Amino acid sequence: MTPLLDVRDLRVTFPAPPGEVHPVDGVSFALARGETLALVGESGCGKSLTSLAILGLVPPPGRIAAGSSVRLGGEELTTLDARALRRVRGGRIGMVFQDPMTSLNPVLTVGDQIAEAVRAHRRVTRAAARERARALLEEVGLPDPAARLDLYPHQLSGGQRQRVMIAIALAAEPEVLIADEPTTALDVTIQAQILDLIRDLQTRLGLAVILVTHDLGIVAEYADDVTILYAARVMEQASSTQLFRNPLNPYTRGLLESIPGTDGARHHRLQAIAGTIPSAMNPPSGCRFHPRCPMAIPNCSNVDPPLEAKSAGHYAA
Repeated sequence: MTPLLDVRDLRVTFPAPPGEVHPVDGVSFALARGETLALVGESGCGKSLTSLAILGLVPPPGRIAAGSSVRLGGEELTTLDARALRRVRGGRIGMVFQDPMTSLNPVLTVGDQIAEAVRAHRRVTRAAARERARALLEEVGLPDPAARLDLYPHQLSGGQRQRVMIAIALAAEPEVLIADEPTTALDVTIQAQILDLIRDLQTRLGLAVILVTHDLGIVAEYADDVTILYAARVMEQASSTQLFRNPLNPYTRGLLESIPGTDGARHHRLQAIAGTIPSAMNPPSGCRFHPRCPMAIPNCSNVDPPLEAKSAGHYAA
């Protein structure tokens, strides 16, 4: 199947004495229409920056390094000028950011903000944009959408604000939806509602979804394919079924072992990955996980393991 979104050797670079740092370093993955890909890893591993780089939103003075490729429906995005990229952002790729309270404008009503997103990509009247905003609020499951058009973000609950963010992301009927930690700071019941909403919209609209998360429970329930990131590098890629059945990289195994069990064992000690993720300013030599890896051998500090096919559709470093 030809991928809708094809990311190859994506590298993001920032200037830093005495040279450069790469908080995203050679990330590759493919996403087909109607599929959900989960980007998984600890905070600071490069998940959110990878998402921003796809949209050309790397904060300055950072830039996408030469040789990186992001193709959407066969069109190369990394070489587009600013005007062409604006048509892609929100037009062909929608994004739901982590914190709706800081992403939404506090002095504009939610109706105005959704309508603004509609008019940025569609030549419609203000009245038509407002009606589209009402329909979108209805589509994302917000009760009494007409009344909520004139509310401000602070007048909505966290789950309702997240639904507004999803409505904005869907305003121009994108082909790809990037959901960056869409359930942050929400209780578990609302988390499930938001994720079920995204899955329902994906089914009805044929969306391809990138789900950025560190929660492997969410991955098991909602993702078709998984890419594990650590310290800016891809450590493992597989279908969700393959990954949970046969994790190959020690970092993936560490993430799985750190999930609280559901077997009811009261005295089982939770396994944790020792240490912290290294700084992009000074990554370790060889395998970037070796300083924290319980399976490390001397050669791990010298050899940077390549991502290799271990079985059909299953790659591990």
